[in-house]
Order: sequence, then structure tokens, then C-alpha cells
Amino acid sequence: MCGPPPPSSAAITQSIISIMAEFYDGKNEFDKDDPLFYHRLIEVQKFAYAQRTKLGDAAFVPEALQIAEEIIKNSYVKHIKSLVKNTSQPLDAYGTDLFQQMDDHGTSHVSAIDRTSNIAVSCTSTVNRILGSLRISPTLGIVWNDEMDDFSIPKQSNSFGFPPSPANYIRPGKRPLSSMSPMIIYNKNTGKVKMVIGASGGSYIISAIAQTVIRTLIFNETIKEAVDSPRFHNQFLPPETLYEASIPQEIITNLANERNQNMTKISKLKSVVQAFVVNTDDYIYGNSDFRRETGSFPAGF
Repeated sequence: MCGPPPPSSAAITQSIISIMAEFYDGKNEFDKDDPLFYHRLIEVQKFAYAQRTKLGDAAFVPEALQIAEEIIKNSYVKHIKSLVKNTSQPLDAYGTDLFQQMDDHGTSHVSAIDRTSNIAVSCTSTVNRILGSLRISPTLGIVWNDEMDDFSIPKQSNSFGFPPSPANYIRPGKRPLSSMSPMIIYNKNTGKVKMVIGASGGSYIISAIAQTVIRTLIFNETIKEAVDSPRFHNQFLPPETLYEASIPQEIITNLANERNQNMTKISKLKSVVQAFVVNTDDYIYGNSDFRRETGSFPAGF
């Protein structure tokens, strides 16, 4: 799995995928009605997002790159797997101080791959919030971003009352922490591209990409099934799990009553995934997330 270093969140996404792969080796038949699978997915998200509060621009936060490298190591993955219990745990069990999570919404993603599966591009761009600063250049006709809002501000808590993350404080020339996680996944045996994926949707990007990769590469769902499947999202703070309304109520009841998860229903999550996968027949299959609501489809040239 290949993705950009901090201040992107690609390492966080990879960590979720790797830990879930430790639970399910690909030989297991995926039971879509098994609450334990979804509980583990939620718990692994908590552990991963908790580490995200320590990341920032590696040029200003030297430990950020070390953390990103550490959380994708096999030893760390196995350690976190051992910490996942069958019920939700207190916040301090997930291994970080209670710092706020930043968010953004004005993001787009493009995934591309050539016909031979040798060349691929996964590109995410953003103006931060929708329409950025709400200002347009009178001469260039472009929308100005409001990326400064992605930084944490000292002594200013977010709307949930959590303090700012020091690793993401504003500094001259510094890049703010981003949820962007464009990824290209290679077949380690052939060296060819196996999957190209990315998403828009602020902090929802990480959980959306992780769930799509898990469903596709671990449970062998088609890319259409994986992208379209209903999702869960838990970013550690605020301490709640958002879930899409189409998820069966029996699963939600089990997660809430038997596993102590704080569940909140929404019609659909804001994340929008764009992905390709190269199957064993060497055909390329793609899907453009229906959640964008623009009638977009994968394009072949």
C-alpha cells in the first residue's frame, strides 16, 4: 500500500486496513450480519484516529514521520489487534490525549489507471470547506481556499470542547494536517497495480477508503459492492459512531446494547470514494460513489 507521508492521513488509513487484515486473513467468508465484524471495525478506527491527533507537517513535527512509519509496522498492527476487546472501552484506552480532530469538506478526488495496469494516479485536491473562503479571484476566476482553518488554534477548543492539537498549530510555511489519503496498492508478487483509490469528504475519507479496501481485497467483494455498501464512521472524537440508515437495525441494536457503542444514525456519510481494482482476469473494474449525487460514472478512454 502506497500513500503520501504526513501531513496526509494515508498512514492512518493503512493502519486500519492492516489491523483488520490481522483479524480476517481473506479465507473467511464475510458475514454481513455479524455485529462482531462491525464492532472490530469501529474499535480499530478509534485506535487509528487517536494517533492522527499526533500527526502534522513533518518539517515542523519531526516525530510525525516516525509515528506514521510505526503505525503501519507489523509489530504495531499485532499489538493493536491484541488491545481490541469485545466491548467499547473508555477513551483513555485508545492511547492518546483528548485533542480535537480537524475536518474539511471542499475536496475532490480522481483515480486513474492505464490499460496495462502499470501506470496509475491517485490524486486528491481540496479548497478545504465547500467553496473554500467563499471568495473568487476577479482576474483568475478561481476559488480561493480556506486551508488555514485546517490548523489547530492555541487555547481555542472546537465545538465539542476538545483542546487543539499542538502538532497542528500554525507556523509560517507549515502545511496543515489533512485527511487526504490517496492510495495505490500493488500486487507484491507481480509488481503491478492492484487497486487505485481515494476519496473526498473530510475526516470521513479515512474510514471510507479503509472500508472499501477491506471489503474488496480481504472479503473479495466487487468494487461496486464495496463502494456502495453502507458505512460506519468513528473518528475517536467526538465519542460516537455514525452509521448509514441502510444498515440493519439488528446490527445496530447489538452494537449499542451488547458492545456499548454510542451509535448515531444519519441518512448517508459525506465520504465519496473513487476507485479501480484489477481482478485476477486482468480486467479493470471501477466505481464512482453514488453519494456524490451527480450521476457520475467511471470513464474509459
